[in-house]
Amino acid sequence: MMKRFLPLFGLAGLLAATAAAQPAITGALNTASYALPGLPNGGLAQGSMIAIFGRNLGPASIAQAQSFPLPTTLGGTSARLSVGGANFDLILTYTLASQVGAIIPSNTPVGTAQLTVTFNGQTSANFAVNIVRSSFGIFTANQGGSGPAIAQNFNTQTDQPINSILNAARPGQTITLWGTGLGPISGNDAAGAAPGDLGTAVEVLVGNRPATIRYRGRSGCCAAVDQIVFDVPAGVQGCYLPLTVRIGNIVSNSTYLAVTPNGGRCTAGTPFTDADLQKVISGGTLSVGSVSLSRNNLKLSLGPLGTQELKLDVGAGTFIRYNAAELAASQFAAENALPAGSCFTFATSEQATSLPDDPIRGTVLDAGPKLNVTGPTGTREMLKDAASGSYFATFSTGTPSIPGLPSIPGLPGGGAGPFLDPGAFTIDNGAGATVGGFRTQLNIAANFAWTNENAVNTINRANGQEFTWSGAGANSTVVIFGFSFDGVARAGAGFYCLERGSANRFTVPASVLLALPRTVAPPGAGGDLVPAAQVGVGLTSDPVRFTASNLDIGVATHTALSLKGATFQ
Repeated sequence: MMKRFLPLFGLAGLLAATAAAQPAITGALNTASYALPGLPNGGLAQGSMIAIFGRNLGPASIAQAQSFPLPTTLGGTSARLSVGGANFDLILTYTLASQVGAIIPSNTPVGTAQLTVTFNGQTSANFAVNIVRSSFGIFTANQGGSGPAIAQNFNTQTDQPINSILNAARPGQTITLWGTGLGPISGNDAAGAAPGDLGTAVEVLVGNRPATIRYRGRSGCCAAVDQIVFDVPAGVQGCYLPLTVRIGNIVSNSTYLAVTPNGGRCTAGTPFTDADLQKVISGGTLSVGSVSLSRNNLKLSLGPLGTQELKLDVGAGTFIRYNAAELAASQFAAENALPAGSCFTFATSEQATSLPDDPIRGTVLDAGPKLNVTGPTGTREMLKDAASGSYFATFSTGTPSIPGLPSIPGLPGGGAGPFLDPGAFTIDNGAGATVGGFRTQLNIAANFAWTNENAVNTINRANGQEFTWSGAGANSTVVIFGFSFDGVARAGAGFYCLERGSANRFTVPASVLLALPRTVAPPGAGGDLVPAAQVGVGLTSDPVRFTASNLDIGVATHTALSLKGATFQ
């Protein structure tokens, strides 16, 4: 049948096939950090390794470079940067239809460049990228630019294990950190490994403390792959110590390093015991349940209607079985195990009031069709999502009480008053399923106040920002949160810090704030009703343990944040 119609439709079919075969670029990112264009660290460094994403970029099956010198044409694919009237062929490491691995030649000029990919004689449209001298990305265990870093604890020349909560470093121990984007070399990037200290003015921050640098340059194994060798600062410890690299005002992706006084297994601040970690090291698995209740109390300026408060109450739950590799790469416990006085950052292409999900999922366990949450005003349900196996509910949206505004049918939580007010709450899963029945209790405290709220409006990222509070118990933990969104670039980043309640103040340092973009409202946004940037302070509870059959660890937590719109400059 196809041959019969070919004479009539041959030209149209040929044109359609040609259009379909043309490569199309949808993104180009640092291979280690995956930092989004539009973020301060989203530039592509001279001599760095990048991943180009799109359609019809290469063959259906991956083609990989097999030897040095690395090619500029591979599997029918080539890529080129045009900048300043000159063309620079990218060095290719692999290619397939959806993705191309490439190295930016060190002699590519900095500035805006046009990237094209050619495959089988068809060339893509121009795709604009920003070439910079240095923008370091740290490789991570989840291969997505977040979570535990790919860093090695140096014991001896032949004993350098990957750092994780299963194998932590010691204060003072030497660490080798892997990444790409330190800057250009003087030689040929395609020729192979080019070890040698580049002398780049690098600052490594471990738990927000500077480390002593021993080496910063290309690795001895690979083209365009960098190593930073440093000593863990004295006096730091934690299973999820924030680890970043700063070059000038460009801060890398935020990752984690595990440090304990004696090295080895790390449990401080986590729900894990030493026996739990030994179990997975020995080849077993660890089944972990996590239930969280959260309130975001957001203040909105609505012009003549004055300031309105939106109380968003939500609940979430996950039940996951981890093996050793999954647990080492996961950031499951990081949010609550962050050492006091430290911060991590995160990035997203959407406006956010919460942290991104952990990409390491493990094996999802069934805890029954729903989780029940009972408080002073009644019982609500968190239903299981069929696709993900996780549990979620919006208990109340707390829509602003604007006179004359009718209720909105079908709005999740709409029409119901605030649910997570101070008081005692119980959480249960009935009879359960694979995870047996459990019941636990959380107490939501009152009397906490963010005392300098009115003074935090415009934040200069290069200066740091102080936050103050009162009413936190001596043993409580305070959360400091912020987020800024560039609505034109469709890229945003935020910070999450923990401090002891008794401190009553905390300054988010410039090394954290510089990871956020300047605030730019999305085109057509509805003013403050959807703030492009937010800051907040609140309380987070210590994890409450619960038990159930087929579950090694169960933890329940509560967080309440007071948020407001702000502007980051």
